[in-house]
Amino acid sequence: MNFASLQKFGKSLMVPVALLPAAGILLGIGAAMNGPLADYLTFLQTDSMQAVSSGMTAIGLSIFENLPIIFAVGVAIGLTGGSGIAALAALLGYIIMNTTISLALNITPEMAGEAGEYGMTLGIASLETGVLGGIVVGLLAVWVYTKFKRFQPPEVLGFFAGDRSVGIVMVFMSILLAFAVMIVWPPIQTGINAVANVIASDATNPAYIGLYGFLERVLIPTGLHHIWYAPFLWTQLGGTAQVAGSFVSGDQYIFLAQIAAGEEVTAGRFMAGKFPIVMFGLLGAALAMYRSADKNNRPVVKGMLLAAAGTAFLTGITEPIEFTFLFVAPLLFVLHAIITGFSFAIAYMLNVQLGWAGGSGLIDFVLVNALPGTPNWWMNIVMGAVFFVVYYYVFSFAIRKWNLATPGRAGQEAKLYTRKDYNEKKKENGQGSPAAETVKKKDDYRDKAHLILAALGGRENIEHVDACFTRLRVTVHDAAKIDENELKSLGAAGVMKYNKNIQAVFGGRSDLYKNEINDILKESA
Repeated sequence: MNFASLQKFGKSLMVPVALLPAAGILLGIGAAMNGPLADYLTFLQTDSMQAVSSGMTAIGLSIFENLPIIFAVGVAIGLTGGSGIAALAALLGYIIMNTTISLALNITPEMAGEAGEYGMTLGIASLETGVLGGIVVGLLAVWVYTKFKRFQPPEVLGFFAGDRSVGIVMVFMSILLAFAVMIVWPPIQTGINAVANVIASDATNPAYIGLYGFLERVLIPTGLHHIWYAPFLWTQLGGTAQVAGSFVSGDQYIFLAQIAAGEEVTAGRFMAGKFPIVMFGLLGAALAMYRSADKNNRPVVKGMLLAAAGTAFLTGITEPIEFTFLFVAPLLFVLHAIITGFSFAIAYMLNVQLGWAGGSGLIDFVLVNALPGTPNWWMNIVMGAVFFVVYYYVFSFAIRKWNLATPGRAGQEAKLYTRKDYNEKKKENGQGSPAAETVKKKDDYRDKAHLILAALGGRENIEHVDACFTRLRVTVHDAAKIDENELKSLGAAGVMKYNKNIQAVFGGRSDLYKNEINDILKESA
């Protein structure tokens, strides 16, 4: 699997992940209404409000209980550009795979309730392959869809041509997959359990947790961080615990299940250390870069950094501010990753249990930590204050010591160009037409999408267009045709190139641009 394929796979994991914030909000509010909050607001103790609380908790938990099938369908959708046929094939394949395993191994619901190696999924007693099993089925559905969506049988069998053949082939491929899983899964499960006993036990070395946090940040520029953290949050690698009589695997799943069940929270080691960094540390970094900027440039820098740091603080979306210093001073990004690793290790040593559903910002901190009352949730504020100071002084020292070109510093106006500044400069140099300048000044994302497409080399240069929360991800035929400066003038906080794979950071509008560009490509096809 090449780098482009890994990027696409990592992006496909974000399709099901996008559903988790809704589940977390329901779980957090439901647990709070049935727990600490009810001690202060007595009307929440009424039967009707307790019924609402239980309902919200059950609905939120149902999403996590069905994560494997959600990932199967989500991966199929993400890797095929939203194909409903591929999604249906994944759903069908997951049901058939588990039914085949259940019948072949004669697994009963009683066995699923007694042993962690078995489990119930969609009412089927089968091997507990979890999210990994769902992902494998999703990948199989993508392969079948890609190979058979243009299948042309003899005319007499014309009914089975194209998409209609995908489901039929998937039935038989899923049966074969089931027998393969029965052979390969037991040793894989043994290996996962062995690793989990080292990194997810009560005697885990804090250095392992710190290394996890460091790598989770370091992989951000490549877009492969989704692949890194997913196994720890949603599979046995993140630990296995018995919650409300059922076995639950994955650090995030255990965390939210324990909140929903009203049990003592013991999970969060792969999440807690991120909160102090995202909510407070990056604010210190932003202040350091602001104070380091030339005085005449500070008003521009202030608005840019305040928006980026504020986004991280509220929602946990860190890419805007991380890419702000990643592209102008990579050393700061390395320091950021190292400090993050220390935060994860320290949070684990201090027995801080924090978790999230959608992001590690204020919203999740309040809804799924402070309100339900997770152990030592207040330590986030204490650690956050410390890391705010650490980031401010470490970044300030590094910027001055190595004369780093952070935004607005040492006369580096080019690093501070707004879209308007850049367009005016191009106009002065005779680059770009007045008509193009007029369009650029508009804030309509549809007009902007046309210009972004042109900066990517035009329709003929595009092979694939996708997006995540903050990045437009494009695979092109010829990377030399990319106009990086033009993309930045159109609002990209940064542009990264990996051979023919381009990532442009457009923030929250990335998905809008992706959809519009894909529509343009379809119209011209």
